[in-house]
Amino acid sequence: MQTKGMLICAIVLLSSFGLGSCKSELKIAADTVAVVNKREIKLVELEKIFQNKVKQSNQIPSLEEAQTLRLEILQQLINDEILMQQAAKDSLEATEAEINTKLTSLKKNFTEERFQQSLKEQGLTVEDIHGELRKSTTIEKLFSKEITSKISVSDAEISDFFKKNKQIFNLPETWRVNHILITPKGNPTQVAGGAKGFDAQTVQEAQDRVVRLLKRVLGGEDFRVVARDNSDDSTSAQSGGDLGVLSAQQMEKQIGPSFFQAVQTLKVGEIFARPVVTQYGFHIVQVTEKAAAGQHDLSEAAVQANIRQVILGRRDNLLKTAYLDKLRNEAVVRNVLAEKILDEMGMTARPAAKK
Repeated sequence: MQTKGMLICAIVLLSSFGLGSCKSELKIAADTVAVVNKREIKLVELEKIFQNKVKQSNQIPSLEEAQTLRLEILQQLINDEILMQQAAKDSLEATEAEINTKLTSLKKNFTEERFQQSLKEQGLTVEDIHGELRKSTTIEKLFSKEITSKISVSDAEISDFFKKNKQIFNLPETWRVNHILITPKGNPTQVAGGAKGFDAQTVQEAQDRVVRLLKRVLGGEDFRVVARDNSDDSTSAQSGGDLGVLSAQQMEKQIGPSFFQAVQTLKVGEIFARPVVTQYGFHIVQVTEKAAAGQHDLSEAAVQANIRQVILGRRDNLLKTAYLDKLRNEAVVRNVLAEKILDEMGMTARPAAKK
């Protein structure tokens, strides 16, 4: 049923590229979805991203939802192409050394086997990752030159921000937590309350596995390495099991009361002596940092750094958006996919190429 639904979407999309081409004075290839300053963006590039997003969502979109998603993806591809063309004009293309450094950094939290498996699950190759890193690094260099390197934040701005937002620095007690999650095979959404939703064998297998891993970390093995190689929480595993800084409320609401109860008994560096059971599975828990509750003052370096980063981030986002819009105004862009969708939906109006 899923394959059939996807096939119908693909047929409709492809058929749209065989229609209406004679209506345009420009010669556009059948597999072209957009043109940016005479450079064509191809359907295959769009479809690869689209299929991956659909796969990750685990839902089959309707025709309208599928086409909307394609337009959103294409908009990003158009923006990226505009930025890449500007970077080329400024001779800012990423070097192989820079790309390899980023690739090494990306892979450091994976074993080679896990990295290859992750690529396979996403339908990607190492060459795809290399290409994306080339693009992202190049765009990063362009933004750094034109925007980020030119932004500054004064001490007066930091002081003013603190005065207006002092209450947000009156913080609750927090913990930085690492965890290793082991989930019984099968339905991964219900473990607490007697492990409902799983048969006894899968629960026992998970318990045996988590006990073995707990013995390893209690025996002195590097927690982050064990988490990276074994945790079923693929997101935190990439950073050694790091869940970030959490308050009691966040832990109780997002993970479960039993998780917080374990965390609050630990000193910095300690590992809870037993597996912790939540709705997600069996956790091995370690506290790496702890901060007391209370009002933090502007005299603290961490507060100043936090405020500076907030202001820089806001300013950076604003100026990058404005810079991209300026480049778009100067570019000649034709969204062929949008034109075809309008034709297919019986809409005759067609926007002219934007200069």
